[in-house]
Amino acid sequence: MGNHTCVQVCSLVFLIMVSFLTKGILSDPCRPITNQILWCNGTGNSDINQTFIDSILKNKITPGLKEIHIFNGNFKELPPNAFGDCASKHGVKLNSLTELVLSNNKITTIHGKTFHCMPNLQKLFLDNNRWEIHKDNKNHTGYFNNLPNLVELDLTSAFFVAEGLHIIRFRQVLENSSFSKLETLRLGNNNMQFVDDAFGKALCTMDSLKHVNLQLNSLFKLAFTHCFQMSKYLEKIDLSNNTLSTLDQRSMDVFDFIRESNENFTVNLLGQQWSCDCNIKEFRNWMQNTKVHLIGKDKYVCHDGANFNRRIIHLTDAEMVCNDPGVDSSVQAGVVVMIVLFVLIAVALIVVVVLYRSRLTSFARGVRKSFARENHVQYSSVDNAPLTAEA
Repeated sequence: MGNHTCVQVCSLVFLIMVSFLTKGILSDPCRPITNQILWCNGTGNSDINQTFIDSILKNKITPGLKEIHIFNGNFKELPPNAFGDCASKHGVKLNSLTELVLSNNKITTIHGKTFHCMPNLQKLFLDNNRWEIHKDNKNHTGYFNNLPNLVELDLTSAFFVAEGLHIIRFRQVLENSSFSKLETLRLGNNNMQFVDDAFGKALCTMDSLKHVNLQLNSLFKLAFTHCFQMSKYLEKIDLSNNTLSTLDQRSMDVFDFIRESNENFTVNLLGQQWSCDCNIKEFRNWMQNTKVHLIGKDKYVCHDGANFNRRIIHLTDAEMVCNDPGVDSSVQAGVVVMIVLFVLIAVALIVVVVLYRSRLTSFARGVRKSFARENHVQYSSVDNAPLTAEA
């Protein structure tokens, strides 16, 4: 009986130990795929929180890592030297790291020295976060200064988009970054409303740029500067699902020039809000004649007006007509004013006639009598005049 009890107690202790060990293993969101890859998946729980980033993560990072994947977490801040402290004597410098994935973590703040200890990084993914770049009180612009070998930067849905200031601020960051080797830049779904000259010039500094993704924004205006046409390696610009009503002449010229350097140059303009009036004639003509590969150009359809839902490439000149809203509105306004004045004058005359009818009647009689007397005097004078010889 005592031996049986001892066995039960030992079994219970063993199960408790296994339970604790298993719990410890299962609660760790990170899995060492290999000695060179660290894989941390929050799976929507709070395992990857701010405490994990500030205190626990550094214990998992080794100098030989080539890839770090941290995603589906729930933390706001990426602190300085979050992945290594290359400034300290015993700090870790990640010379072997080539890929850093920080997708879908609700990140709002990134410090200026967050990425300073990974000089050979080639791919950085910050997509699906809430980076409040415009609220950086320290006015940092050097987030990516220590990434001279970066080839791919993914900032799809990366910014907090309650204000348009985030794009102006990010443009300043681009202007102060060394992206001479950057080939792919993704900026989709960030509520960008325009590409201005300054932003275009920032893109011009990226000598190796091949792919630019600006899809799913709110772009209604482009300003690809002429320096952009020097991007001889550019292969594709994705502008799909924005709000362009037409394409400006300068952008068309720049695209044609790029095509001269790269015969495979492709532009995606699907999903716009094309306004098919006279202002789209040049774009329609360019579509028909350009050598630039326009993805699905036969599917570009009119967004509104008399040509609603018709395909642009099939429109004739006679069907692309402008009714100048400024002229029409002024003419209509003038007609309305004239009608109102005539009505007021007519009403005033009617009121006067009604109120002073008796006086007007007396006045009219007096006028008739006056004319009658005058005529009578004239006729009498003629009758009493002496006859002349000619008479």
